[in-house]
Amino acid sequence: MEGLLVMADISGYTAFVAGTEQDHSQEILAELMEAISRSFGGKLTVDQVEGDALCCTTDRTDVGVIDWLRETYRVFQRRLRDIRSATTCPCRACATVQDLGLKFVVHRGSFSRYEVAGRVQLHGNDVNLVHRLLKNTVPGHEYLLATASALATWPESVRAEFVAAPQQYDLGAVDASYLDLQPVRSAVWSEETPTVDAATAKIRSTARFPGTPEDVFRYFTDPKLRQIWMGVPRVDFHPGARGSLVGAEYHCIHGENQKTVFKVLGCNAPKEITMQIEFPFVGTVWRTDRAEAEGPWTTRVDSAISWTSRGIKAPVLNFMASRMLRKYGALYDKRVAEMLEASKVDVTRA
Repeated sequence: MEGLLVMADISGYTAFVAGTEQDHSQEILAELMEAISRSFGGKLTVDQVEGDALCCTTDRTDVGVIDWLRETYRVFQRRLRDIRSATTCPCRACATVQDLGLKFVVHRGSFSRYEVAGRVQLHGNDVNLVHRLLKNTVPGHEYLLATASALATWPESVRAEFVAAPQQYDLGAVDASYLDLQPVRSAVWSEETPTVDAATAKIRSTARFPGTPEDVFRYFTDPKLRQIWMGVPRVDFHPGARGSLVGAEYHCIHGENQKTVFKVLGCNAPKEITMQIEFPFVGTVWRTDRAEAEGPWTTRVDSAISWTSRGIKAPVLNFMASRMLRKYGALYDKRVAEMLEASKVDVTRA
């Protein structure tokens, strides 16, 4: 087979483990590796898991692969940021997680697959080369290092962004260049958590629910309860940083190849939660729900929803989006209220 071989390697992990608590450092590694792997889903095949690195392949050799890797790098940095902000643990592993980095090595070549004890292994000279390139002279520890064979199929405008970094090994020289990812890291860590308020919202609504703010928050965030009030066949839940809701995702499956993804951007339980939602034809939608008690068994929730629409079709899209979001918002609020009311009756009977 021929295609791109990609190594994704977490930089600084050996020192991170050596100076931190083993349990927490292991949990953090597993969380970061899962985030990288999930980002690759449907794009790159993860053939081998090698401690703090993933060895991947794809038959795609075009420049679109760079976009995949940049996005995976953003996912990785956001997860680091969320881990740092979500945890109150004082241990060194949780306190120094931001010292970790991510680097990629990309090489175009040939490879074959075989199995050992039921596990896939890659074989070939190019497989050996992409592993060897992890030990290199590139300055820094967050970059995308690509060999000349990988760069050859990419446009000149993209190749111009790379800095020449030929590597010398005992078997000879390897022509390669690298792209510094540090600017992407800086951009991610300086991102502000978006919230929607009444002044910026395109849709504003208020609903009252028969329960405490804690009750309402649980119904909003429990994936099994969400599946019921959304009326969908399945909800796949991916936990956020360190098991929190920050960065968590709800993949609501509507049917074959149909799903809506709700991602938690910010959370102050049980008072406030902000989600990012990908809607058909609308694009990215942001929603902030703010809860406040009105007596012992009533909670008011103020919702603010916004999205961006541009171009000549913007008025039509705004109308369609507003109509759809209002319709389903009212339906879901009604179902949650009914479920909360039913739960109160069950408690009374018990």
